[in-house]
Amino acid sequence: MNKIFFFDIDGTLAIHHHIPKNNLNALKKLKDKGYLTFICTGRAPFYAQKLFKDLTSGIISCNGRYITYHNQKIYGRTFTHHELSEYQKIFCQLDCGYFLVSDEQSYIQNMTEKQIKEVQNEYGIDRITLNHKNLPFYTFDIFYNSLQHRDQIIETLKDKIIFNDHGGHGSGDCSTIEFDKGSAIAYLLDYFHISKDHAYAFGDGYNDQAMFREVNHKIAMGNAVDVLKKQATFITTDVDKNGIIHALKHEKIL
Repeated sequence: MNKIFFFDIDGTLAIHHHIPKNNLNALKKLKDKGYLTFICTGRAPFYAQKLFKDLTSGIISCNGRYITYHNQKIYGRTFTHHELSEYQKIFCQLDCGYFLVSDEQSYIQNMTEKQIKEVQNEYGIDRITLNHKNLPFYTFDIFYNSLQHRDQIIETLKDKIIFNDHGGHGSGDCSTIEFDKGSAIAYLLDYFHISKDHAYAFGDGYNDQAMFREVNHKIAMGNAVDVLKKQATFITTDVDKNGIIHALKHEKIL
């Protein structure tokens, strides 16, 4: 029976865009064994693709709403015009900056010059646009100007999204409650005819709770948030302390 593995990026596989050598080796060993491996992230498709293009079988990005397999898009769940309009009205009321993620670019709105420069440095100037151009959008990041502002955003949108704070740095990616990382995993388990018993998820953040919902092997990093650790079947060591390798050995995979 084939096995399938799902990995969050930030705080799980990578540290500030750097992938530790042992994590690269772990992905290679899983691939060599013929297992299916997927990145499962809130990040944009082009961001995840840049880091992991040839390292995994595929990528779940946009917190579940965009899936590729062997570098080919096999599923995309865009916001309808009505959904997008409703979200933008709320963003305007909250006076928060945001960017909407499309296949190849992100559309930014109401962001400070500093915030714009930060996302340009992170994603590349060519990935940022000020022109809507009727692009299809799959997810969004929200930018806040204080912790009080962040809490107001979370409270206002609590029935629609899970806000995954980027470590208190003034922004967070958003996972829609109606279709999230777990929804994408369920889609792939059905696609490959694999049961939850043979599915493994590795994560550290609030949005990774959705992954745990759809697999029987739930691995939380040592640096994970407490709510995720409480749901884990195994808590491994931190991302910078060989947490991935340690967990794979514990699960008798390596």
